This record gives sequence, C-alpha cells and structure tokens, in this order.
Amino acid sequence: MGKYNLTFITLLFLINSLFSQNERIAAIGNPSIAIRDFDMDLNLYDFGRNVAGLSEDRTFDILFIKPKFNSFNGNYRRYFDYEKSNLYGLTFDGTKILKEGSFRGYVTYEIERRKNVNRALNRYPYTGIPFFIADTTTGDFVYNGPKVGFQYSFEFLKNLFMGFELNYQLVDGLKDVYSRAKSLWRNIDGSYNLAYYFDKNFSIGVKISHLDNKESIEAKSEDLFDAEIFNFRGDNYAFKRRSQTVEQTYREKSNSYSLQSIFSPYENIKVGLKSEYRNSTLKTQYPYGMLKEYEEGHSVFERLFFNSKIHYSPFKSILIGFEVNYEKNESWSRISELALMIWKWNLEKYDLGSGLTYKFNSIPLIWVAETSIGKIISDSSKYIDNKYANNSKPFYVFKTGLEYEIIDRIFLRAGLQKNLLGFDQVRGGKDVSIYNFCFGAGLYSFKSFEIDFYVDYMITKKEKYSNNNINSQISVKLFKY
Repeated sequence: MGKYNLTFITLLFLINSLFSQNERIAAIGNPSIAIRDFDMDLNLYDFGRNVAGLSEDRTFDILFIKPKFNSFNGNYRRYFDYEKSNLYGLTFDGTKILKEGSFRGYVTYEIERRKNVNRALNRYPYTGIPFFIADTTTGDFVYNGPKVGFQYSFEFLKNLFMGFELNYQLVDGLKDVYSRAKSLWRNIDGSYNLAYYFDKNFSIGVKISHLDNKESIEAKSEDLFDAEIFNFRGDNYAFKRRSQTVEQTYREKSNSYSLQSIFSPYENIKVGLKSEYRNSTLKTQYPYGMLKEYEEGHSVFERLFFNSKIHYSPFKSILIGFEVNYEKNESWSRISELALMIWKWNLEKYDLGSGLTYKFNSIPLIWVAETSIGKIISDSSKYIDNKYANNSKPFYVFKTGLEYEIIDRIFLRAGLQKNLLGFDQVRGGKDVSIYNFCFGAGLYSFKSFEIDFYVDYMITKKEKYSNNNINSQISVKLFKY
C-alpha cells in the first residue's frame, strides 16, 4: 500500500490507552452503546473520563493483575509499515478507598518486537505529518518500557469533587541492523478535573488536560562508515544527512478542554453528554552547526468532538441505547525556515448507533446487539508532492454477543463484530472489511478474587490484501490486598 492515501493515527489515543481492555466486554464483541458493566456505566468517570468522578464510581478496594499478548501480521500495510509484531504486557491496577477520597494507581510494562520494519526509524511514521526519518535497510525493532500513573479524587466542598491525574511513559527502541537506530519515546500527560452533583439525577464535569510527548531518534554506525539517513518532507522529497551520529527529535505539546453532563429526566432514562476541544503542536528538530536544535518542521492539529448517549430501560430485563458522535480534525504542516505550507488535511467523522441488551428470564443468558452507521469525509492537499485526495465514504458496524452462566457464577462468552469501511482512516484504503471473532470466560465463584479471560481474532481485508490480529488477556481481580 502506498503512502499517498491520507492516514490518520491520533497519537493521544495511542499514548493514553493506558488501561487494558475490559475482558468481559471484549469477549462479547466490544459493545459500547447499551451494556451494563463495571467499566461501562453511564457516569462522569466511565463515560465522561472525568477523574473527579472516581470517588462515585469506585466504592471498594480492588486490584487488577492483567497479563496480555497481541500478535499482528499481514500484507495490508503502507510502505514504511512493519510486517509482523508481537507484544507482551503486564499491568497492575489498584484502587484504594481512603478516608478522604479514592486513589487509583497503575503500572504497565510492555515489550514489543516489530519484524521487517521497512526503512522507517520513527515509532509511528504515519501520524498526519509529512516529516519523518528513514534509513536504507529493513530490519527488526524492539520496544520496551513502563507506563505508570495515578488518579486521585476527593470531595472538596459539599457535592463538589476534585480530581487529579498524572501519567508517565518511557519506551526504548532499538533497530537490530544498520543504522542501529535507537529511539527514546517519552510521554507525560495529566489532567485537572471538577465534578458537581446537584442530586443523584444530575451532574456536570469539567476537565483540563495537558500532554508533552517527545521522541528522540539516534542513528549511529558501529563500523568505520558514517550513518546515512533521509529526512522526508512528504512522500517523495528528502534530504540526506551523513555522519557517525545522526539525531532527530519530535516534540508534541497539547492542551484539551472537556465538558460532560449526566442527567436522568425520568426514572428509567439516563442521558450522557460530552464535548472536547484539543489543540496540539508538533515540532521536528535536529542539530545543525552550532545550534543544539534546528526546527525543520512545524505541524498544528485541532480536534473537536461531541458525544451523546441515552440509556432507556423499560423493563429490568431490557436495556436500550442510542448514541450520536461527531468528530472534526484539522491539521497543517509547514517548513519552518521558509514558512512554506506543504500539507493541509481535514477529516470529519459522524455516526449514529443503537443497541439492545436482553436478559432472558427462563435461562441464565444475556444477549447484546448493536449497529452503527456513519460517514468519514476527508480532504488532503499535499502541495509538496502535488497530490490531492478527497474521500466521502460511509461505514457500517454490527456487533452481537452472548454471555451464558453455565453453573453458579461461572460464565462463557462469545461475540462477533463486523465493520464495513468505505474509507479506512488508519491505513487509507477504500472498501475495507473487518471481522472480529471473540471468546471468553469468567470465574466469580470465589469470595476474595475473580478471573476473566478473552481471546479475539481479527481479520482485515482489502481486495487481495489482508491482516490478522490475535489479542488475549487475563484479568485477576483481588478484593483483599
């Protein structure tokens, strides 16, 4: 697959995906519109991602221990993508109820091996910017490092809750062949949160977040020859740099502002509203002459997001959900020295979905089904490459799953998800199909701990190209620790 197609990977999503997948939800097809779950309730913390709501959501001590494994391989990829990858991770995530509020702390360590990375030295070469660095070889990259963070929530005044969050991530990467490139990925992000509960049926929240992300790349030859790398500006144009040690730095800073509200106009209806605005700046820098850092490129991103969700429960055995989303992204990049605009792109995404969860009375079975329809509108203008692309394509999503209690507090789960994408915003392909088959189990028959497990197999197809993903995770919940 060529690099010409517009691609969009939100770095903030990749960085902030600190929390591991919920095993129960993953095993029944990843429903999100109409489902009752410990991590999926319609409140300020789960829905609004407002840390001030931690005290209301987490009311007892709990520790999660989660080992996981992810595997990827396939030929539906872009020019600088890797061919295969294996990722291993272990997460400890604990919540303590304190005399004054609630505290949540977590640590994750991950090891990822990417095989046959084609030339690219950036960890994520496709990030919506035209600036990236490459050498002349194909080789393996190994990334490893920890993610740590904490959340703290307490009642500041009557009905007014305050919350703080801080996350830190450090990942080392090394290429196993020339140019023996080293990558250091460092991220710090945090947020300040407020939540006010007028009563049990109405609450509002405000969240202010800041992110500082940095990737430093160093290519160094281990013999008498210099390291040779290429600084790309767009798809086709690059200037070559040659030295015993070549360095490059990418620095991103971002601020976001979010407003959330949860209210219940009637006893069996609950509504959630959420909006967010984010602005980020990414600078591409490298040493030049006597300067420690010379700014080669400057990129700006803006994101506006709205989300609304409704839960309606006409009977105890039925939960009906509706969801509406709208997202708008705008970005531009320029060469700093010339103040020359070289790429602008816009992306809009909106969708409407509905879902149903039904608990059978005659047998211990829960069935969930969801469907969504939406559209992605993108506009890319790569002036430096004289390439222009416009897309306006629909997408469809269908999810269904079952949870069956085979004996007292022991559950079997299975799910299926199907996506039909007119335009794939990640890899840029058109008319892409995604099939996800899920299976899992839950063991809750012990007083002091519970166990959840899931495996899913995903197939992504575009004409004669396809990718295969296998994901699995075990969660051990400890209630006394």
